[in-house]
Amino acid sequence: MNIDSRRNRSDQLRIKHLRLLELVAEHHSLAAVAQALHLSQPTVTSMVQTLEEVFGTTLIERNARGGSLTDAGNLALKQLRIALASFDTALESVVRGSTPLVRVGVLPLLDAWLLPQAMARMESTGTLPRIAITHGGINVLYGGLDRSEIDCAICHLDELPVQGGHLTDLHIEPLHEESRLFACATDHPLARHASLRLSDLANQEWIVPPKASQARRVLERVFLGAGLVPPEPRIESFPYHTNLEVVAATRMLTFAPSSPVRHYAGMGRVHILPVADDIPVSRLAFLARQPVMQLPGVEPLRQAVVWAARQMAAARAA
Repeated sequence: MNIDSRRNRSDQLRIKHLRLLELVAEHHSLAAVAQALHLSQPTVTSMVQTLEEVFGTTLIERNARGGSLTDAGNLALKQLRIALASFDTALESVVRGSTPLVRVGVLPLLDAWLLPQAMARMESTGTLPRIAITHGGINVLYGGLDRSEIDCAICHLDELPVQGGHLTDLHIEPLHEESRLFACATDHPLARHASLRLSDLANQEWIVPPKASQARRVLERVFLGAGLVPPEPRIESFPYHTNLEVVAATRMLTFAPSSPVRHYAGMGRVHILPVADDIPVSRLAFLARQPVMQLPGVEPLRQAVVWAARQMAAARAA
């Protein structure tokens, strides 16, 4: 069957055909899929055959334990999830009104300064969509993009897990460079120093992201680059707001992107340590899969986020 014939055959597909692959990936059983779709198992088997005829390859590997997606099935599901997400967005927009819904993933605390400015910009220009915000680490956000559970994400590029060949259709838009800063409580003994070296921090108590995180690896590279053994933290915690709150209440130090640190310093909660050693600079970015960029509301949000990032960068340069 050639590609034109397959396109004609695809007219027979329905939303339930597309959901089928997602349910197989979740349940690994055609019987469970049939139950979830409220259909008979022979009907589900016929749907599988229709799908595989359209795609011209085996999508589901049947075995004694049920069924699982083949590599082709996983690839098809990856793309179909975008279509399913678009359908869900369209359905919700019609049911709840014409305003589109955009699902945004952000690293903790980025929504404390960037998103409010972007939302205010869209409100002033009449382009503000409905927004659902998901907070999480980069692996949560990256996985959400891959599974089309979120439409776009705002995160640091130096934490992006590019290995594995996933999300080859990813739109990556750098926003602005951001330094990383060390912080302590405002009454910490180190807060009295006008200048510090990394060696002055080495023997302090720390709260930093977990060992497996990219943010932790950045911290370790900073110390190793200065010929120092990286500190062994007393507490491991990913959310920057948790770490900064703990720092404000204890004698511990932390290391985080400048945005949340400056946010807390501006409230008088923490003190920025004046470390003279070179600290790696990270770049904030807006991420979305290429097809998702066409969804209503995503482009106005992208434009507003770019504008907010430029405003923030200009304010810091002034």
